[in-house]
Amino acid sequence: MNLSENQENSEAAAMLPDLERTSWEQLLASTEQKEDQSIGSGFKTMTLATCTSRGADSRMVVLRQVDIDHKYVWFYSDARAEKVLQLEAFPMASLLFWDNKRQIQLRLTIETRLHTDDFIADDHWGRLWVGSRKAYLSEQTPGTAQPHPYPGFPDQFIDSLPTNEESETGRKNFAVIECRVLAMEYLHLSRKGKTRACFQYEPESRMVWLAP
Repeated sequence: MNLSENQENSEAAAMLPDLERTSWEQLLASTEQKEDQSIGSGFKTMTLATCTSRGADSRMVVLRQVDIDHKYVWFYSDARAEKVLQLEAFPMASLLFWDNKRQIQLRLTIETRLHTDDFIADDHWGRLWVGSRKAYLSEQTPGTAQPHPYPGFPDQFIDSLPTNEESETGRKNFAVIECRVLAMEYLHLSRKGKTRACFQYEPESRMVWLAP
């Protein structure tokens, strides 16, 4: 390898920390975006892929909090949902983000920890406004068969929000899923060529470019 190639490789390696930091900052920025905002980061929602005794399962969830320095993200769930049972049995999972505007995909390998009856869940619940709390007022267990379409909360709240006191009924159904990020893979699609990189945090830290 000649001097020019060494310099080129060195410059390419120097770009990785900035790319990794920018990706995390974009995740953080998406948590400040309102859920009904039509224009914004595609990282607001993500696909959670879990393991089951029958294979894999997946569904969309909302990104709620990001800790850039310690490499953690959080999302919420009804504590009775099947995904919570799956994560209790198989804590390892993955999160897939896609930002259509930027044409960027982020894939996070995570180890999860559930919080339902502790101060962490209490803290997140305390910061949740009643419009979001309404989703946890369901009298029916998620996924159970119903005789007609069911909105996911009592009919009395179809056209209104619960009071703060009424919303407290949903606390028992609320779960916080804490995700320790073990690795993040970045992919950018472009007509000029794809860019792919892997940022590994555990069991050892490393950053590397990948072939798309």
